[in-house]
Amino acid sequence: MKANHLLPALLLASLPMMTLAAPSAEESIKAPETHNRELKVGDKAPDQYKRDDAALSDWKAKGLPAPEKESHWVRMGDHYVLVQTTNGVVLAIHPAS
Repeated sequence: MKANHLLPALLLASLPMMTLAAPSAEESIKAPETHNRELKVGDKAPDQYKRDDAALSDWKAKGLPAPEKESHWVRMGDHYVLVQTTNGVVLAIHPAS
């Protein structure tokens, strides 16, 4: 192949790789659903539960043990979940009464 035809051929050959590497609009706007999967101790909770505004302020009145350092209790459906605020790991799960 001649040198003047090589560059356009390379550009055309790399075009499919460039379009596959770019995320689609659907992938970039898809948010994780809160209750679409079962969580267990050691799993990562959705990020919204790491925020301070999700924390239960009355954990003691609900009979829950004191949260560990850098963690807080949150309500997820029918359960109280102790979530580590630094990384979102579930530390404990108690049924809500």
